[in-house]
Amino acid sequence: MILIYILILLIAVACLYLFFLYPGKPRKERMLVFQQYRIAHRGLFDNTTSAPENSLAAFQKAVDAGYGIELDVQLTKDNEVVILHDDNLHRTSGVDTKLSDCTYETLQEYRLFYSDEKIPKLSDALSLINGTVPLVIELKNASASEYAGLCEKTAVCLDTYTGVFCIESFNPMIVHWFRINRPEYLRGFLSTDYQKELAALTCGQPPKLTFLEIFVLTHCLMNFFIRPDFIAYNIRYKNQLSYRICTKLFGIVKVGWTIRSNNELDTAVSSFDVIIFDSFLP
Repeated sequence: MILIYILILLIAVACLYLFFLYPGKPRKERMLVFQQYRIAHRGLFDNTTSAPENSLAAFQKAVDAGYGIELDVQLTKDNEVVILHDDNLHRTSGVDTKLSDCTYETLQEYRLFYSDEKIPKLSDALSLINGTVPLVIELKNASASEYAGLCEKTAVCLDTYTGVFCIESFNPMIVHWFRINRPEYLRGFLSTDYQKELAALTCGQPPKLTFLEIFVLTHCLMNFFIRPDFIAYNIRYKNQLSYRICTKLFGIVKVGWTIRSNNELDTAVSSFDVIIFDSFLP
């Protein structure tokens, strides 16, 4: 009798696990256009040249070469949506200050790496790209809870954009915001094996995550809540169990980040539908 109870319990846990993991019915047909392009991570950049990451020059180079573009957006102190990966300007501009403490006017005093490029607005990048190639827009946010303003301002920029785009984020609440407020937008969840990633981290400030948060995010267990059209997963951990179940059983679109060599590309093409690359030309 005890064995029967244990079996029932295990079946219940398995069903609950699959419920949390289920992404709904992805809009795979709308994602096909992204599979036709290689996606240039932060534009087609080289931080030692006049076209550094997340700059208008890097986006123009990607457009000219026929690559799709991935870029990162954040909010300034005066609520402008700008394009930058880090939440601090130290790496990109040599200034130890948080982007969220700067107004857009203040940002114009700084340059990106060794170039004459400045931190651009999302609206300026959209005007430049103008629908010529697909866009993958990652919403960054240092706070897990204060995200609505970034979502709202980004959506305002995108509402009148006529090109092909999708949004993505590591923060499931951001993805959920778009599910509720812009259900027509393609949306994706970014993830990795957080336990292995944090263990391998040798520099930078690691995110402050509880064991439960690490487990839930690694295993994509917010899918039932955010209903992503795709999952963008760190290519180093493509064999992570929950990710494999989600892609094999539920058939969700697989986006691989970040491929940095032709050798990695040769391996990744058989495992991912959409490729995000940098540091080489595929």
